[in-house]
Amino acid sequence: MPKKLYTGKPIIKRIVEETALTVTINQEVLVQSLLEAHLTYTGRSSGKQYEWLKAGDTVSVLVDDSEELLSKRLGGNPCCGNPMGNKIFEIYHE
Repeated sequence: MPKKLYTGKPIIKRIVEETALTVTINQEVLVQSLLEAHLTYTGRSSGKQYEWLKAGDTVSVLVDDSEELLSKRLGGNPCCGNPMGNKIFEIYHE
């Protein structure tokens, strides 16, 4: 028996898929430890843990986490001429 040829109009189906494109850009800065100590810090914004083994070590830190980290100070006493305390971290510039 010969095959029957389809002579009708072809059925064209269009499938349109909408997808939401989410782009996350994690901007990071290099943060250097100024304290001769082994330091660990968990970023409040990201929950990511950062670690410095000694003074001078640099770690790539998310910008959202770096703001609080850079504000950390050690000591500070208005009567001793250093009301703000000593910085523990600073942004590393090559």
